Amino acid sequence: MKRLFAVLLSCIFLLALSLPVFAQSRAKALVEAQCSKCHGIKKVTTASKTPAEWSVTLDRMIKKGAKIEAADKDAVLQYLNTLNK
Repeated sequence: MKRLFAVLLSCIFLLALSLPVFAQSRAKALVEAQCSKCHGIKKVTTASKTPAEWSVTLDRMIKKGAKIEAADKDAVLQYLNTLNK
């Protein structure tokens, strides 16, 4: 019984560690898919913007048709803010 509990606890711990990686990889995929529809992805990955500037840019791109769901917006912004650091 202790062994089962230890295995279960380990699985939960590993899952918790992998969630941020999954969120970032999903955000990266969204950025690559949505941003590259209108311009090259290099324009995004080489842009040097502050978090506030990325927020304004993302809102503008969503208004222009980028399909970023509200639930994904924070993760996308977090990913964008990791670029060029």
